[in-house]
Amino acid sequence: EGPTAGGVPITLPASSTSRCTPHAVALSAAGSFLSSVGGNSLDPGDTMDQSRHWYDTFFGTDYLRFDHHPETRREVRFLRDVLPEDGAVLDLACGSGRHVAPLSRAGYAMIGLDRSPTLIRKARRKRADFRLIRGDMRAIPLPDGTVDAVTSMFSSVGYFDDEYDNYRVFAEAARVLRPGGCLVIETVNVAFLIRHAPPQTWFTTDGLAVLEEREYDPVTCRSEVGVTVVEGDAQRSYHHSIRLYGAAELAMLLASLGVETLDVFGDFDMSELTVDTPRMILVGERT
Repeated sequence: EGPTAGGVPITLPASSTSRCTPHAVALSAAGSFLSSVGGNSLDPGDTMDQSRHWYDTFFGTDYLRFDHHPETRREVRFLRDVLPEDGAVLDLACGSGRHVAPLSRAGYAMIGLDRSPTLIRKARRKRADFRLIRGDMRAIPLPDGTVDAVTSMFSSVGYFDDEYDNYRVFAEAARVLRPGGCLVIETVNVAFLIRHAPPQTWFTTDGLAVLEEREYDPVTCRSEVGVTVVEGDAQRSYHHSIRLYGAAELAMLLASLGVETLDVFGDFDMSELTVDTPRMILVGERT
């Protein structure tokens, strides 16, 4: 039997020497589709199941208060360096729109998809011209070959307990990319997490005291983080669980879907990936 991913047989494609380039037809298709949708979001009942999972409670009001991103400008500069110069870009798990908005102002036809109604509302208040879809990454409501690039930033893959569901996210990203389109995935460097991440972290922000307690399961390759938020006499608890990938494993999974890995970086300055770089950034191309 050949290799499998999440129990699904995979076929490794031939390599390609083409690079990520914009495509006017794909841009036009994205614009036509989004115009047909109307408004800034889709009916969530059409795009995702309504059962409750950790990510349905984690990404709420407290998250907006304690989760800060001082490196957003660096991240946007990196994306502008690796993405096509123009075109339609889908940002998976776009959150509050911190990448969608500045990239839109830079001339990209941006589409943001997120499941959290709280984050979608925050993103909608950004002063920029982009489209928002409230939906599920496992079933992206866009036609095949619609976009020139797909981005997934800040460890926004591996959310699901079922390996096949996580694989479906990669498959959907590959499906909506046009041939020659660019895929960017930024996630935790699992080697760094094992080597350097402390088991507990305390910090205070916006009147909140936040305790993070983390574990890594080497059998399931999942990072499990318990988050306790204390505000005055009130205490609220959340949980965060993501499947982590090494560079070789992620490249193999993407290859099975027709995405060739072009580069793997350890930071937004395009430095190499090492065991001491906290993030892993993969740049691929749809063949």
